[in-house]
Amino acid sequence: MAAVTTVSLKDALADYLVYLEKVRCLSAHTIRSYSNDMEAWRLWLEEQDEPWEEVDEICVRGFLANMSLRKMTPSSINRRLSSLRGFYDWAYEKTGREDNPFRRTRALKKQKTLPMYLTDGEFEKLIALTGDDFFGKRDRLMMEMLYSTGCRVSELCSMNRDSVKGIEVRVMGKGKKERIVFLGEAARKALSEYLPLRDMKAGERKKDGPLFLDNRGERLTARGVFYLVDRYSVQGGIGKKIGPHTFRHSFATSLINEGADIRMVQEMLGHSSLSTTQVYTHTGIERIRQIHRQSHPHGRSKADSGKLK
Repeated sequence: MAAVTTVSLKDALADYLVYLEKVRCLSAHTIRSYSNDMEAWRLWLEEQDEPWEEVDEICVRGFLANMSLRKMTPSSINRRLSSLRGFYDWAYEKTGREDNPFRRTRALKKQKTLPMYLTDGEFEKLIALTGDDFFGKRDRLMMEMLYSTGCRVSELCSMNRDSVKGIEVRVMGKGKKERIVFLGEAARKALSEYLPLRDMKAGERKKDGPLFLDNRGERLTARGVFYLVDRYSVQGGIGKKIGPHTFRHSFATSLINEGADIRMVQEMLGHSSLSTTQVYTHTGIERIRQIHRQSHPHGRSKADSGKLK
């Protein structure tokens, strides 16, 4: 029989989500992810009839095994473990306990995958599909800005008209950290063509409001951006699943391939850790390897050599 605890797990989780929002200043999207992860843990404990304050490593391993049996990816499992590690750190700090069982559980080894990015030709295909009406001009600017600045979709959607000053755009990143990103020439041109149509649709009521508007004149949502990018991808016959984050990967990959300093790329992306940015150096190395295979006689495999004869 489960022991009686002073605070139910449901109440403790609710308090923790408030802490994440008010103190840690995490985005609504991140908080939803935390909430989903911890709700899965709560349901698991109910099935096992385990008190949440007294769980041990054996219980955590059982939860880990359950996730693996359900074919969850290592990255999803690790994210869930990380969410719960943070929750128990927060909860145990209040009681003075230090034996967080999630601290003694190793993360699963993830298969290394390089981020997917768009080639210049693929990006031009997408841009060519946009029209000359309000929606076409908006979508062109949307994609040009994602590609030119490397901003996150949440940052794009939160932009207001006055966020843009010349070539500089003020964005609010994770943890409500503000940074400045820059518009390229194509993005500036797209902005100048979109703004008159945007202002006409917004009217006086939202003159200085959201930069990107939907068909009702409201702020364009992240879900709306995902839908639009997917639609253009299908229409353009891109042949791979892309989303708004693909433009961010493309931005970073282009900078690294052109020899940009990785710490400058980190700053432009708004990464808190350099290790997050370093994945793009591997993308650049892979591109160099491909060029070597294609261009150097000793870089080709025997199968490749045979085809060239």
